[in-house]
Amino acid sequence: MPSHRSRSFGSVAELYDRYRPAPPAQLAAELGPLEGRDVLEIGAGTGLVTRFLLGLGARVTAVEPDDQMRAVLERRSPQATAIRATAEELPLDDASFDEVVVSSAWHWFTQPEATVEIARVLRDGGRLVVLTNSFNPGHEWFAKLAELRRPSERPERARRDRGAAGILAGPFADETRFAVEWTWTRTNEEVVQLFHTYSGVITRPAPERQQLEQVVRDELTRMAPGGSLDVPMVLRGVVARRLER
Repeated sequence: MPSHRSRSFGSVAELYDRYRPAPPAQLAAELGPLEGRDVLEIGAGTGLVTRFLLGLGARVTAVEPDDQMRAVLERRSPQATAIRATAEELPLDDASFDEVVVSSAWHWFTQPEATVEIARVLRDGGRLVVLTNSFNPGHEWFAKLAELRRPSERPERARRDRGAAGILAGPFADETRFAVEWTWTRTNEEVVQLFHTYSGVITRPAPERQQLEQVVRDELTRMAPGGSLDVPMVLRGVVARRLER
């Protein structure tokens, strides 16, 4: 995947932390008890999920290669251990974590290198949890608006859409999937700013970004003349267990 997109988020790190959605509370039930457990989060960004994991009592090590994104994480989540690294080369000991969590970052990883590294640092029986927290495509009224954030390169998009396919190609078993539908109440302006945090928008020329912003604002005014709306969201997860060595 082109590096200019995967490395574009640092330029909007503060916006990302302010306007991207944190996980819904229902995720806690899917993760199960994490009190005192060693959890590695890869592609942690500004720490939206890091803070959720810390709130559940986990001991979190957060891996984030982008310095600007990681700076926000370190400021807002000082209890976590933040490391500059990538999924493909983790500077961590073998079998050192009970759980690995990846949220909205799996599609940026190079495979099979990332899966091999994750399996290496997981303890036997440990879990890999891959999450995607995004607009719910089942709501047609929001589909047109959501589509505007997409890049124009269709082959790249198709690759992204494969999500966490292929986890079981490594030493994993018992793959299960879950989906949690939830509602995110936002003002129209918050949704406008949210669009500025997607790589397909960040990497566009400034005139295109300005034009897109106006299109989004006009569409939101039509859809939600009251100035706020309930954004339909879905949190999807894939969970797999690391086999014994």
